[in-house]
Amino acid sequence: MNRDYQTLQQLDRALKIFRRSGVYDRIPTKLSDADIMVLFCVAFCDINQKVKLTDVAKTLKVTLPAVTHKVNDLVRKKYIEKVQSEKDLRVIYIKLTERGRDYVEAIREDYYRPIEQLALHLGEEDTQHFLKILDKIGEIGKIKSQ
Repeated sequence: MNRDYQTLQQLDRALKIFRRSGVYDRIPTKLSDADIMVLFCVAFCDINQKVKLTDVAKTLKVTLPAVTHKVNDLVRKKYIEKVQSEKDLRVIYIKLTERGRDYVEAIREDYYRPIEQLALHLGEEDTQHFLKILDKIGEIGKIKSQ
């Protein structure tokens, strides 16, 4: 049991160091991180396909109502627009407005710089391991809610 306690202490210290590492220090922005995640998702998905709300929810691993709320807010702020499908009027696509594209381009490099530095420091193999670990950590919330 003593060894388990030592492991928990090491994990606790490592998480505190990680929080203080500056990895999360982002540039000040006029939009929330959640808004920016939606904008980036639409921007990067939009390159290859038309984007629906469900695509954003699946990509960001959040609920459809959460994405709908964020998208509606970004539509009001004129960063995103909704476009009705010509083939099926029930289908709504979303895309960045010119203002949204300009905003994404203006902040993209600075916004991701701390994460890019982390990935460079870790290297490809450790970055992939770290992502797997973070995905497992993310599963804890799903397990608890069942």
